[in-house]
Amino acid sequence: MATLERPRIEQRTPEDLVRDVQRGVVRIPQFQRGFKWEAGDIVKLFDSILRGFPIGNLLLWRRPAPEQTFHVGPLTVEAPEVDSALWVVDGQQRITSLVGALSSAHVATDVRFRVHLDLDTGEFHTAGARQQPPTTWIPVSFLLDTATLLRWMRENSGWLSDAHLALADQAAKAIREYQIPTYVVTTIAEGPLLEIFTRMNNAGKRLTKAEVFQALHSQTAGDAPLTLAGLGRVPAEAGFGAMDDQIVLRCVLAYRGGDIFRDDFTSEFSSADDRSETFRAVGAALREVVVFLRDVAEIPHIKLLPYSNVVPVLVRYFRLHGAPEGRAATLLRRWVWRGAVAGTHTRGQSVADMRQQIHSVDASDPVEAASALLKRVPPTTRFTATLDKVHFNQAITKINVLGLCSVEPREPTTGSPVDIARLLDHGNPLRPIFDDADSPLAATVANRVIVTAGTAGALRLDLARASEEIAESHLLDTDAQRLLTAGSSQAFLERRAVAITQAIEQHVDRMAEWGARDGKSVSDLLRTA
Repeated sequence: MATLERPRIEQRTPEDLVRDVQRGVVRIPQFQRGFKWEAGDIVKLFDSILRGFPIGNLLLWRRPAPEQTFHVGPLTVEAPEVDSALWVVDGQQRITSLVGALSSAHVATDVRFRVHLDLDTGEFHTAGARQQPPTTWIPVSFLLDTATLLRWMRENSGWLSDAHLALADQAAKAIREYQIPTYVVTTIAEGPLLEIFTRMNNAGKRLTKAEVFQALHSQTAGDAPLTLAGLGRVPAEAGFGAMDDQIVLRCVLAYRGGDIFRDDFTSEFSSADDRSETFRAVGAALREVVVFLRDVAEIPHIKLLPYSNVVPVLVRYFRLHGAPEGRAATLLRRWVWRGAVAGTHTRGQSVADMRQQIHSVDASDPVEAASALLKRVPPTTRFTATLDKVHFNQAITKINVLGLCSVEPREPTTGSPVDIARLLDHGNPLRPIFDDADSPLAATVANRVIVTAGTAGALRLDLARASEEIAESHLLDTDAQRLLTAGSSQAFLERRAVAITQAIEQHVDRMAEWGARDGKSVSDLLRTA
């Protein structure tokens, strides 16, 4: 059992925290959680300090820290290298709130940190970025420093009453002297520290599983920290778009085996080398997954993947069987597409489905593993396009857009292929053709094309004048172009709806291959025999 020097219990004031953060003594690790608290949370924190209510404990880890630049809310800190820094393990949100407001409330542009005390009511408020706070509001940053507070009192002595002065003094005293219980752990071994963190993570806004994993494992992975967010950027570097932390966490857990929905990460890695090697290997697997999804499944971007939970399954598959080729790749492509269609019928995949799919991958060879995955998909023999889905929070919208992409859309004015991945990086790539059509079809994919930019009016003109090849890349025939020129919106949309429905359904049928033999190929069976 790892030894642990008994945690030292100290008391820190908000004033101590501001000073130590500014000096680089207290460091806030890049958990990649970001700052999640809202203005109301910070206001309640200051109200609790004024009233003397408990605000919870802090957990700090004493260890060396490099020279670095880091941010604590609106505050930028240029920190020197130190032999004994205090790394925040638990309490990031509270420390960021206190330090951000107490150092910058009077100048911050982020509304959340513009915390003021109303001397008329004794209540804390946040001031808008362009709001001129009422005269009776004093920034909490003025309460931290005695000289600043006295100067403000002198400048406003004409209206300040004795009650105002007494409340300002009381708040300043509370902020400077409020005692926050702080546990300081000094240990080389991480296990005991992580156990303390896990037990403390039971109050306030609970961390997600990915955030707990980040906090436990991201900051101690060597000189160049390895994080879930870093892994999530691997697909983005390949032009596939970034993956969110929750999916990446499941990829890491899938790669290592076992339940990908497990909660206890304290003993996930046996050593720093084990952790680093896992992150490196998962990054390599994600690159292979991107190649498969883009080149075999013909899904060019993560935002067009109907259900991103296929990614952890593919990571597990790639670890056990390598990148799929031939028959295995064909079966996996069918699994991705049939699963997407099945998911639109059942409104997603359940945790049980995911666990069964991960287990199915542990077959003896690549083809058997892919075939086992296909058997987990509910049998479906038909897909019917639903054109009224145009918002990307729905899987059917992604299938619709993939159908539009299957005809390789081109820019109407230049004829160059549309860069769909770049468009998706910047938002929704669907552009309306008619913005004022009085038709139910106006709100459907029939009234959308994938192009870089342009107003509806200019887009109609460009599409009407486009060459036959460019027009066909947007599922327009000569009759549709003629209707565009004439401004016959209803007739145009009805004609294009038929063409789009056919294109989407044909593309899904080609990718899913309903009714095809899903086991080993005939040639493989003959070879085995």
